[in-house]
Amino acid sequence: MGLSENLFKFALTDEWQAFAVVALAAILVPSLFEEVVFRVWMGGKQGWLRATAAISAFVLWHPFQVWLNLPLAQPLFLEPVFLVITGMLGLACTIAYRISGSVWPPVFIHWITVIAWKGLTVPVTGL
Repeated sequence: MGLSENLFKFALTDEWQAFAVVALAAILVPSLFEEVVFRVWMGGKQGWLRATAAISAFVLWHPFQVWLNLPLAQPLFLEPVFLVITGMLGLACTIAYRISGSVWPPVFIHWITVIAWKGLTVPVTGL
């Protein structure tokens, strides 16, 4: 979706040291932090209304970061297609949490998504 909407393009990073730092940090923020908040505390293990509310909050959290000028926020977080992708990630992580009963599968899914995004794509100029 991101490629078809011209949000980013595939390109291997040439900044491997910075990428390694991001990959290590991403285990905690956003992966572990967001999964504990949105999957465990808000979404819980039962009830799809609760899960839907948590996924919605997860999606809205991204533009909210931009509006608050938080350090990790990016203009890309305001793009509708990015928010759809974020919702799909939230759904995948919710399903992984509900099936496994553990926070670690969604943390891993979230982390892999972030490091793939940071290491294999670059934003299209202008975002």
